[in-house]
Amino acid sequence: MKKLLFACICALALTSCGSSITTPMAATSNPVGNKCGEASYVTKFWGMIGKRNVNIGIDKAAKSAGITKISHVDRSKKKYGFFGSRSKYTTKVYGE
Repeated sequence: MKKLLFACICALALTSCGSSITTPMAATSNPVGNKCGEASYVTKFWGMIGKRNVNIGIDKAAKSAGITKISHVDRSKKKYGFFGSRSKYTTKVYGE
């Protein structure tokens, strides 16, 4: 009985509905504009399946929205799926 209870508690602890972490990467003295560029990619099965050498850099995110003056940059990682088996990595650039 104790082993079954322990197994249930472990399974609940490892199951995630989704978690997200956003961290600031850079900031400049340029004013905050109304444009937001984004570059992202998704991995599956804890990073075992997914594209390799994907460009999610600041330059690609800025070009996607036509930003020439960068205000600030954020990077985020979101885990979701069964036991957090999928991850989405995103770089967001804000500016004019």
